[in-house]
Amino acid sequence: MIHELRAYDLKPGTGPAYLSLFMKQGIGAVTRHLPMAGYWLTDTGALNRLYHLWIYESLEERAAARVGLGADQEWTTGFVPEGFPLIVSQRNMLMERLEGGAMLDAAEAGRKTNHPHAPDAPVFADGMQSITFGADADSDQPIVGRWRVVSGETVGEIVTLWGGDPMATAEGAERHEILRPISVSPLR
Repeated sequence: MIHELRAYDLKPGTGPAYLSLFMKQGIGAVTRHLPMAGYWLTDTGALNRLYHLWIYESLEERAAARVGLGADQEWTTGFVPEGFPLIVSQRNMLMERLEGGAMLDAAEAGRKTNHPHAPDAPVFADGMQSITFGADADSDQPIVGRWRVVSGETVGEIVTLWGGDPMATAEGAERHEILRPISVSPLR
Protein backbone atom coordinates (compact mmCIF):
# COMPACT_ATOMS: atom_id res chain seq x y z
CA MET A 1 0.00 0.00 0.00
CA ILE A 2 1.04 3.58 -0.67
CA HIS A 3 -0.03 6.26 1.79
CA GLU A 4 0.03 9.77 0.34
CA LEU A 5 0.08 12.70 2.74
CA ARG A 6 -0.75 15.98 1.00
CA ALA A 7 -0.29 19.40 2.56
CA TYR A 8 -2.10 22.44 1.19
CA ASP A 9 -1.19 25.85 2.54
CA LEU A 10 -4.16 28.19 2.21
CA LYS A 11 -4.38 31.95 2.18
CA PRO A 12 -4.38 33.27 5.76
CA GLY A 13 -7.76 32.92 7.41
CA THR A 14 -9.35 30.85 4.63
CA GLY A 15 -9.07 27.37 6.18
CA PRO A 16 -12.65 27.19 7.51
CA ALA A 17 -14.07 28.67 4.28
CA TYR A 18 -12.17 26.15 2.15
CA LEU A 19 -13.35 23.26 4.32
CA SER A 20 -16.95 24.46 4.31
CA LEU A 21 -16.84 24.60 0.51
CA PHE A 22 -15.19 21.17 0.42
CA MET A 23 -17.96 19.70 2.59
CA LYS A 24 -20.66 21.27 0.39
CA GLN A 25 -19.21 20.79 -3.09
CA GLY A 26 -15.98 18.80 -3.07
CA ILE A 27 -16.01 15.72 -0.88
CA GLY A 28 -18.57 13.77 -2.90
CA ALA A 29 -16.66 14.27 -6.14
CA VAL A 30 -13.17 13.71 -4.78
CA THR A 31 -14.04 10.53 -2.86
CA ARG A 32 -15.70 9.04 -5.93
CA HIS A 33 -12.14 8.71 -7.22
CA LEU A 34 -9.58 9.08 -4.42
CA PRO A 35 -9.40 6.73 -1.39
CA MET A 36 -9.54 9.16 1.57
CA ALA A 37 -8.25 8.10 4.97
CA GLY A 38 -7.98 11.44 6.77
CA TYR A 39 -8.49 15.19 6.45
CA TRP A 40 -7.31 17.82 8.97
CA LEU A 41 -6.70 21.55 9.48
CA THR A 42 -3.73 22.61 11.61
CA ASP A 43 -4.39 24.37 14.89
CA THR A 44 -0.69 25.02 15.67
CA GLY A 45 2.48 25.23 13.61
CA ALA A 46 1.87 26.16 9.99
CA LEU A 47 -1.57 27.73 10.28
CA ASN A 48 -4.11 27.43 7.48
CA ARG A 49 -2.50 24.15 6.42
CA LEU A 50 -4.64 21.21 5.38
CA TYR A 51 -3.34 17.69 5.56
CA HIS A 52 -5.12 14.89 3.79
CA LEU A 53 -4.18 11.25 3.68
CA TRP A 54 -5.00 8.96 0.74
CA ILE A 55 -4.31 5.22 0.61
CA TYR A 56 -3.61 3.48 -2.70
CA GLU A 57 -2.90 -0.14 -3.53
CA SER A 58 -0.22 0.91 -6.04
CA LEU A 59 1.17 3.79 -8.10
CA GLU A 60 -1.01 2.55 -10.98
CA GLU A 61 -4.16 2.83 -8.87
CA ARG A 62 -3.07 6.32 -7.80
CA ALA A 63 -2.53 7.41 -11.41
CA ALA A 64 -5.91 6.03 -12.51
CA ALA A 65 -7.69 7.71 -9.57
CA ARG A 66 -6.13 11.09 -10.36
CA VAL A 67 -7.11 10.77 -14.05
CA GLY A 68 -10.68 9.95 -13.00
CA LEU A 69 -10.85 12.96 -10.70
CA GLY A 70 -9.42 15.21 -13.42
CA ALA A 71 -12.22 14.14 -15.76
CA ASP A 72 -15.01 14.61 -13.20
CA GLN A 73 -16.94 17.74 -14.19
CA GLU A 74 -18.44 18.18 -10.72
CA TRP A 75 -14.87 18.51 -9.43
CA THR A 76 -13.28 20.49 -12.27
CA THR A 77 -16.08 22.97 -12.92
CA GLY A 78 -17.77 22.92 -9.50
CA PHE A 79 -15.24 22.82 -6.69
CA VAL A 80 -11.92 23.69 -8.36
CA PRO A 81 -12.79 27.22 -9.59
CA GLU A 82 -13.91 28.26 -6.08
CA GLY A 83 -11.56 26.20 -3.90
CA PHE A 84 -8.23 26.28 -5.69
CA PRO A 85 -7.80 30.08 -5.65
CA LEU A 86 -7.58 29.76 -1.84
CA ILE A 87 -4.51 27.47 -2.09
CA VAL A 88 -1.08 29.12 -1.87
CA SER A 89 1.11 26.00 -2.13
CA GLN A 90 0.92 22.22 -2.23
CA ARG A 91 3.29 19.39 -1.45
CA ASN A 92 2.98 15.68 -0.97
CA MET A 93 4.83 12.74 0.50
CA LEU A 94 4.47 9.12 -0.52
CA MET A 95 4.93 6.98 2.56
CA GLU A 96 5.17 3.39 3.66
CA ARG A 97 3.25 2.32 6.74
CA LEU A 98 5.43 1.27 9.65
CA GLU A 99 2.72 0.70 12.25
CA GLY A 100 -0.87 1.51 13.07
CA GLY A 101 -3.79 0.37 15.10
CA ALA A 102 -7.41 -0.57 14.55
CA MET A 103 -8.40 2.93 13.41
CA LEU A 104 -5.84 2.93 10.59
CA ASP A 105 -6.73 -0.66 9.68
CA ALA A 106 -10.40 0.40 9.37
CA ALA A 107 -9.45 3.43 7.23
CA GLU A 108 -7.45 1.16 4.92
CA ALA A 109 -10.34 -1.30 4.67
CA GLY A 110 -12.85 1.48 3.93
CA ARG A 111 -10.55 3.58 1.76
CA LYS A 112 -12.84 3.45 -1.28
CA THR A 113 -15.87 4.78 0.58
CA ASN A 114 -17.60 7.58 -1.30
CA HIS A 115 -18.50 10.31 1.17
CA PRO A 116 -21.52 12.29 0.00
CA HIS A 117 -21.55 16.06 0.13
CA ALA A 118 -22.31 17.12 3.69
CA PRO A 119 -23.55 20.73 3.50
CA ASP A 120 -25.32 20.54 6.86
CA ALA A 121 -22.67 18.60 8.76
CA PRO A 122 -20.37 20.41 11.14
CA VAL A 123 -17.03 21.10 9.49
CA PHE A 124 -14.97 19.76 12.39
CA ALA A 125 -15.23 16.57 14.43
CA ASP A 126 -14.95 16.68 18.19
CA GLY A 127 -11.46 16.35 19.61
CA MET A 128 -8.01 16.96 18.23
CA GLN A 129 -5.07 14.90 17.11
CA SER A 130 -1.43 15.71 16.47
CA ILE A 131 1.18 14.95 13.86
CA THR A 132 4.92 14.83 14.35
CA PHE A 133 7.71 14.85 11.80
CA GLY A 134 11.32 13.79 12.16
CA ALA A 135 12.77 11.49 14.74
CA ASP A 136 10.41 9.23 16.62
CA ALA A 137 8.70 11.30 19.26
CA ASP A 138 8.62 9.90 22.78
CA SER A 139 5.10 9.59 24.13
CA ASP A 140 2.85 7.11 25.85
CA GLN A 141 -0.10 8.40 23.82
CA PRO A 142 -1.82 6.06 21.36
CA ILE A 143 -0.45 6.03 17.83
CA VAL A 144 -2.99 6.19 15.00
CA GLY A 145 -0.23 5.49 12.46
CA ARG A 146 3.48 5.83 11.80
CA TRP A 147 5.08 6.05 8.36
CA ARG A 148 8.42 6.55 6.62
CA VAL A 149 8.56 8.97 3.69
CA VAL A 150 9.74 7.18 0.54
CA SER A 151 9.22 10.01 -1.96
CA GLY A 152 8.94 13.76 -1.48
CA GLU A 153 11.07 16.49 0.06
CA THR A 154 12.07 14.57 3.17
CA VAL A 155 12.84 10.97 2.17
CA GLY A 156 13.42 8.82 5.25
CA GLU A 157 11.55 11.14 7.60
CA ILE A 158 9.24 9.51 10.16
CA VAL A 159 5.66 10.85 10.28
CA THR A 160 3.42 9.93 13.22
CA LEU A 161 -0.29 10.63 13.66
CA TRP A 162 -1.31 10.55 17.30
CA GLY A 163 -4.56 10.10 19.19
CA GLY A 164 -4.96 10.99 22.84
CA ASP A 165 -3.64 14.24 24.30
CA PRO A 166 -2.24 16.28 21.38
CA MET A 167 0.04 18.28 23.66
CA ALA A 168 1.70 15.17 25.08
CA THR A 169 3.19 14.06 21.76
CA ALA A 170 5.75 16.77 21.06
CA GLU A 171 8.79 15.58 23.03
CA GLY A 172 11.57 14.46 20.69
CA ALA A 173 9.85 15.57 17.48
CA GLU A 174 11.52 17.91 15.02
CA ARG A 175 8.10 19.38 14.18
CA HIS A 176 4.76 19.00 15.98
CA GLU A 177 1.34 20.29 14.93
CA ILE A 178 -2.08 19.96 16.52
CA LEU A 179 -4.77 18.96 14.03
CA ARG A 180 -8.53 19.43 13.89
CA PRO A 181 -10.11 16.58 11.89
CA ILE A 182 -13.06 17.35 9.66
CA SER A 183 -16.28 15.60 10.64
CA VAL A 184 -16.21 13.13 7.72
CA SER A 185 -12.55 12.17 8.14
CA PRO A 186 -12.23 8.40 8.70
CA LEU A 187 -9.25 9.06 10.99
CA ARG A 188 -10.62 11.32 13.70
